[in-house]
Amino acid sequence: MGKSQFKITILGSGSSPGVPIICCPCIVCKSRNPKNRRLRTSLLLSTSEGKNIVFDTSPDFRMQMLSAKVRNLDAVVYTHTHSDHTHGFDDLRAFYFQSHRPVPCFIHESHVDDLRSRFSYAFRRDAYHGTKPQVQLKTFGQNSFKVAGQRFEPALAPHGDLDSAVFRVRNFAYATDFKSLGADLVKKWRGTIHTMVASGLKFGSHKTHSSIEETVALFQELGVRRGIITHLGHEVDHGKDARRLPKGVTFAYDGLQVVVPET
Repeated sequence: MGKSQFKITILGSGSSPGVPIICCPCIVCKSRNPKNRRLRTSLLLSTSEGKNIVFDTSPDFRMQMLSAKVRNLDAVVYTHTHSDHTHGFDDLRAFYFQSHRPVPCFIHESHVDDLRSRFSYAFRRDAYHGTKPQVQLKTFGQNSFKVAGQRFEPALAPHGDLDSAVFRVRNFAYATDFKSLGADLVKKWRGTIHTMVASGLKFGSHKTHSSIEETVALFQELGVRRGIITHLGHEVDHGKDARRLPKGVTFAYDGLQVVVPET
């Protein structure tokens, strides 16, 4: 990678139950195509300086870290606190074993109380009999902030009963678990993004998630040069449905690596 480039790795590309889904006999869940086997959605951003930033700690976080051979973790950035994006939190303790440093965890100020509640044992001062994940919670609001030397520009997007945080990092953007981006944000980001990873649950419509068609339209409205659709449900057959996507748009799959070019 060039000095100002960074690499993204799709750690997981599946929706909340993962794919295959337990007990599901559908064609995709029985598929032998490895691109149809999806851990819960997460993404690794690796800088040319050797810094590693993970978006969310999915329930599959342990296996994602082992598969990607991540030996140092400089920060976690949370999009929201639904279980499929947070319930690998306890496995952050492994990085403390190795580094003896708490892991900085960046989370929107509207989500931090829920994270503390979900993992209250990690933040209590009583005599919990077990090893806790050692973290430093760092909240953010509407202003940009730095993570491991990279400037993150956050925004909020509606996702059912809460908002998800979406981010632009230089000419890369990441948005998962959202129904739409506001017109003001689209106007602000238009023409500034080379590569964007965004969720698109399935073809058709969903009450709280962007569909594949809606995400493709978003890429086009933003002028994204390379769009990657993640958080895919078992309704999506990678081999068959990839042919339905326009030029410049692809489906994510677990293990996919992409270098984001220099700005």
